[in-house]
Amino acid sequence: MAARPALFLVWFTWAMRKERQVLRTLTAERLYRRRFPEHRFVFMCNELEEVALFRENGLNALFCSHNALADEQTFKPVSGVENTYDAFYNAMISPWKRRHLARLVPSAAHVFYESRLTGRQKTADLLDELKRMMPAHHFLNPHDAHRIEKLDWQAINAVMAASATGLCLSAEEGAMYASIEYLLAGLPVVSTPSIGGRHIFGDPETWLTVEPTEEAVRDGVAQMKARNVPRERVRAVTLAKVHEHRKRLRACVLVETDGRVDLPDDYGHAVYRRLNNWQRGLDFERMLIDDYHSE
Repeated sequence: MAARPALFLVWFTWAMRKERQVLRTLTAERLYRRRFPEHRFVFMCNELEEVALFRENGLNALFCSHNALADEQTFKPVSGVENTYDAFYNAMISPWKRRHLARLVPSAAHVFYESRLTGRQKTADLLDELKRMMPAHHFLNPHDAHRIEKLDWQAINAVMAASATGLCLSAEEGAMYASIEYLLAGLPVVSTPSIGGRHIFGDPETWLTVEPTEEAVRDGVAQMKARNVPRERVRAVTLAKVHEHRKRLRACVLVETDGRVDLPDDYGHAVYRRLNNWQRGLDFERMLIDDYHSE
């Protein structure tokens, strides 16, 4: 592809509001395009603030969150399941995820994994501390001092079905994959204020932002639980927002390729959906290859 026209869509897994991050991206693009001038980039931003900053610095930016590419056929409401947990939190074991803010929630389910940056020993120590701090909470991944087993998406979906709300407690990250999984599964979300774009698929009916205190999180969970918004309603509101992003992506690709590439007008089509690599990435890639060869 070196000498052939190509369009690359780039998304970010962390907040990109800082000037130095944008300038680093700009430098990387310029260095790359010196070698491959036929290649172009669209940077898919998770927040409008990121879009503005990228464009101010001469980068081609699109407001299209990577969470708009989540697979709604994987994460969905499950009927007939009673709430066992007041809240559910799916996140790595790391201090910046601020799990301690959920300490006063009466019952919560935690799905977790190890951060390579934190390291095994620090992860084990922090996990032990959290379990002592929140003895009424359930830490669901099979684990010991040496390993944490990841749960598959079927198991995660089952836990969400038994939970009343989803928690998002970090102050800064990217769009947070778990946040869209909550919403697609029909869980209303209780979040602290954050930078990174996880809030954009929320709605006043389905998303509550509270102060980053243990008391505020506890009260927010109780409030969202009392609202009892139907899970299918949470999902429908979310999908409407997701489709807006997919529509912008389609329009962008059509313009950037001079009309040669037109993504499907069915915004639920598989081309707009992806899974994390640890879930089913290879199957998705095979499907796209098979579709391409059949045309």
